[in-house]
Amino acid sequence: MTDGVGFSTTMLNERTIEMIVTGYPAADDLLAFIHATFPDATFSHVLWNFSRASLAMLEIGDFKDLAAAGRQFAAARGADARTAVLVQSTADVLLVRAYSAMTLDLRPMAVRAATDRRELLDWLGA
Repeated sequence: MTDGVGFSTTMLNERTIEMIVTGYPAADDLLAFIHATFPDATFSHVLWNFSRASLAMLEIGDFKDLAAAGRQFAAARGADARTAVLVQSTADVLLVRAYSAMTLDLRPMAVRAATDRRELLDWLGA
């Protein structure tokens, strides 16, 4: 794991997990976090919390790899699975939206990015 990067999870309710990321994670860090958390998933919805993290270390191709890793567990999460991404800035919201659109060919999934945690929790039903 990259120095200064942290990961933790919290179940917000029986269907929603919050995956908290801090620091400057590289794609390999996030992939390891996905593979450590998703195989035993009992949740449908995910709130990725990057409010204390930066997306600066991620390359364009990394977003496709991350989406593919998450989507391999999508069937276990159910047909109504939702993924929310909490970020620090409007620029990050636009970045996540653009890269989400680029990965739709992998498997369409409901994804929303925002800087307002409450907005995302409401959307997730948490």
